Amino acid sequence: MARLIPSDTEMTLTGEHPPAPEARTLARLQQGLSDQYTVFHGVHWARAGRANSAYGEIDFIIASRWGRLLAIEQKDTQVIVTRGDLFARYQPQRNRLGERDHVDYTDKSITTQVNRNLNALRGEFSRRYPGRALSMDHLLYLPAARVEGVLPSSVDPARVVDADRDADLIQVIESLLDDPPENFTDEMLDDIPRIHGFLSRCVDAVPDIGVLGRSAREVTRHLSGGLSIWAERLTMQPWRLQVRGTAGSGKTQLALQALLQAHEANQAALYVCFNRSLADAMKPLAPNPQFVVTFHELARTVVGLDQVIDFSRPGVFDELANGFIKMSPKLAATFDTLVIDEGQDLDPSWAESLLALARPDARMLWLEDPEQSLYQRPAFEPSGWVRLSSPVNYRSPQKLIDFINCLGLTEQPVESGSSVQGFDPYWLQYEGDISSIDATADAVATLVEDGFSPANIAVLSFRGAESANILGENAPDLIAGHRVRRHVGFDAEGNALWTDGDLLVDTVFRFKGQAADAVVITEIDFAELTPRDRRKLFVGLTRARLQVALVTSRRAADVMIEKLA
Repeated sequence: MARLIPSDTEMTLTGEHPPAPEARTLARLQQGLSDQYTVFHGVHWARAGRANSAYGEIDFIIASRWGRLLAIEQKDTQVIVTRGDLFARYQPQRNRLGERDHVDYTDKSITTQVNRNLNALRGEFSRRYPGRALSMDHLLYLPAARVEGVLPSSVDPARVVDADRDADLIQVIESLLDDPPENFTDEMLDDIPRIHGFLSRCVDAVPDIGVLGRSAREVTRHLSGGLSIWAERLTMQPWRLQVRGTAGSGKTQLALQALLQAHEANQAALYVCFNRSLADAMKPLAPNPQFVVTFHELARTVVGLDQVIDFSRPGVFDELANGFIKMSPKLAATFDTLVIDEGQDLDPSWAESLLALARPDARMLWLEDPEQSLYQRPAFEPSGWVRLSSPVNYRSPQKLIDFINCLGLTEQPVESGSSVQGFDPYWLQYEGDISSIDATADAVATLVEDGFSPANIAVLSFRGAESANILGENAPDLIAGHRVRRHVGFDAEGNALWTDGDLLVDTVFRFKGQAADAVVITEIDFAELTPRDRRKLFVGLTRARLQVALVTSRRAADVMIEKLA
């Protein structure tokens, strides 16, 4: 079965109404071609009932394992040969009274159209990748028409599948793509990820939010899996890998892969991060959830044992950290695999104690993103490790990455690897009679009107939990009519306690390492965009898979608008 990009075909290929002709073709390509093929297409929920496809008028682009590309143009209207060319004949338009206008049939040159769109796609590829060329064959598919007469000399009969040859469609495609290109080299293989990324980014979208959210999650998992592939290709002894990856680059998938490999080999593995919410999100995904912990959870286990710890007491976390550093030598050389996530947030003294838990021949993975450092702790650099850097964000939509880069939130621009174009951020201001909570409610209501489920929206305060109005004692239990799910402390075992609601309300700090389809970043207020505020804004923005709403004070809005000017 061929792989589809995008894979959000559920609403097109199922339902009460028969699928559109292009959707039927897509299902046929998916079922008829093997997993050696990838089909890039414009046939998904975002294109239902629309005239254009994701590539202008190119309906499908099929990529083989060798990197060969075939553009398929499908015409479901009458096709005629005249004046030395091939034309698609369209019915006259009807006027507002339902009567046909008194005009002749409209004929459009198929060869001109195909050449124009292929040349445009090739030109865009060369613009993005100077010195590189996009080589692409083409096929005309006419499932409802028969070509009568002699084809023009410019049209290769082997590249036309009409109604008479319809049963041979898959066979014709395979005959054009199965063999490697002439003069095939390894360098051509190296170009395949670049070409696939380019074609993925050509996918445009308009929202049916539920399906788009599922598609964004699936495409993100697939594309960001490349980091795991490259990590496995590295050979080193002992295995020590430091990954410096931007938000959405696939660090979580890499961590889970390391834990799964250890589990399958019956080896002891430990995953440690800083953020409690990230650890809670990782636990159900890991093969051994009991070994997925935050640093302070681990410290509590080592130091606290049967003691009841009051986590609300000031200084308790520092006491735990110091106790762990003192006790950790007793656990030295315990684990076969050690994964440390959010390394940028760990104090160097904690890091040294954690690394000592691994055996000398253990596989050790250090994951970090300095651009997400929010706690102003000194940086720790693992000594003698191999470093792998990944500046590509596969999670955030393209428009959001453009917004981040225009604001200059990172030292180096972030590269977009997402196949979703996304939407421009909403921007709401609070001042005077309009409170930040009222503006936040307006943002949530707008997102719900756009089709986002409250369960897929995260409202994140730019402030810390202690000073956030939306999280304090007087914080609302309902926002835009939706019950709030808010963190309210810990039980005696250190487990997080939450109110019962669908709409998550938290802070940018605590939501780091997680994602939601839509994110509202609220209570944004600053007179200048300091390095720390820049990192906080970067973290908040990169939590969103599809849409962001910014709720800012007027002065903060003025600062950001000046950056964007």
